[in-house]
Amino acid sequence: MPLTVDIDRALLNNVQNRLGPFPKKAPDIISRALNRAMTNVAASISREVRQEYNIKASDVKNTLSKTRASKSRLSAIVTSRGQVIPIDRFKVSPKTVQPRRKKPIKMAVKKGTGLVAVKGPFVVNINGIKVFRREGEKRLPVKRVMGPSVPQMIGNQEVVNKINQSGYETFLSRMDYEINRALGRG
Repeated sequence: MPLTVDIDRALLNNVQNRLGPFPKKAPDIISRALNRAMTNVAASISREVRQEYNIKASDVKNTLSKTRASKSRLSAIVTSRGQVIPIDRFKVSPKTVQPRRKKPIKMAVKKGTGLVAVKGPFVVNINGIKVFRREGEKRLPVKRVMGPSVPQMIGNQEVVNKINQSGYETFLSRMDYEINRALGRG
């Protein structure tokens, strides 16, 4: 899911007018403001997703890629690509192997929902704690229990709105800063 900020001709003309005697610096100023806003958006994505979901920052940040703006290409993109995440990366209870356990495993993907009992999955220790579920009545085959992917979490409308708002505010404040800096230097 890409989050994109593109600059139109009207904004470029506005910046050139504000720069007065230095209108040729406008693309450079806009690209610096876009790149700072893009960095802020990436941090905001991690923060907002973690406020909604029980997931680590590293799991979110590993899916993000950034395309920086330049003088010739006034566009900055933050893209999230990733597969579904194993459920054991979210909140799961118990976190230890208990072979004689009769109670169902409890899981929580979203924050604030509390742990929900799910009948069927079990916890194993294969190079770390993992949660599996049997595919049929027999002992094998088993399949790992998966949760949502990071792009799905970012697609939550509340999360998207907060990220867009934060990025736009950062872009505008950085634009003012860069213009004042250019006018101060001359």
